[in-house]
Amino acid sequence: MTKYTINKIFERSFPANIWKIEIDPVQSLVAVETRDLDSTVASFSVFDFTGKVVKAPCTAEAKEWTLDAIQDGFLILKRIGEHRPIQEGIQIIEIATEQVVFSSYEFILLDVFEDVVHARHRSISSGETILIDIRTGKYAPATDPNFRFASNKIQYPLTYPNKPEFLSNEAIEGPLWLSKCCQHYIWCYHVKNEDNLNLILTLSDLNHKLDRQVIMENMDKLIPQPYFQIDKQLFFMSFNKRDIISYLV
Repeated sequence: MTKYTINKIFERSFPANIWKIEIDPVQSLVAVETRDLDSTVASFSVFDFTGKVVKAPCTAEAKEWTLDAIQDGFLILKRIGEHRPIQEGIQIIEIATEQVVFSSYEFILLDVFEDVVHARHRSISSGETILIDIRTGKYAPATDPNFRFASNKIQYPLTYPNKPEFLSNEAIEGPLWLSKCCQHYIWCYHVKNEDNLNLILTLSDLNHKLDRQVIMENMDKLIPQPYFQIDKQLFFMSFNKRDIISYLV
């Protein structure tokens, strides 16, 4: 009989709180934005699904820059304002070479689609927009309205109303989450640890528990969204928002 287990792949720590996590829909890359506690200026890191660093932390030019997306090895940044959620400013950076393929304070980022960034000039409130090629930085009027979003493989667990029989001995606190991986099921939940909480991950088939792992310990409150899933790999952000932990099921 095959032994099905939950295996830890990596754990990456960051010097400041994680503000954003974006997944590359083309390459197996994770982009993370953190913010300096004093200056609030963002730093961006990129690593692959094994935890190997692809781009060491680089610091933004100013605190208004934030991560919007990562696609096919390119970071896409936009500017945010103090009084407006989006401000004029777009940068596209090739991660491997650190080359800035596009940089402008004239355009407002509207959305990121497959291969292109959809943008509008700051002097135009509506109407004509442009498409910026992510790989080359060249842009042209957006004459074709049929934009396609890049394929998104991210799944999130759903809350499940009934505790299965093989979890009957678990004193579950809060919601019970469920997601599927091939022919198996992934259950995630909190249990009491004296005055604190542990986050548990259990792998099962339809009727039997196959493996159980403690993912995080001694938390003082529930995590509202425990993980996201890409194929057989799960990604957790630690309770203090300083670590990303990944498991393969």
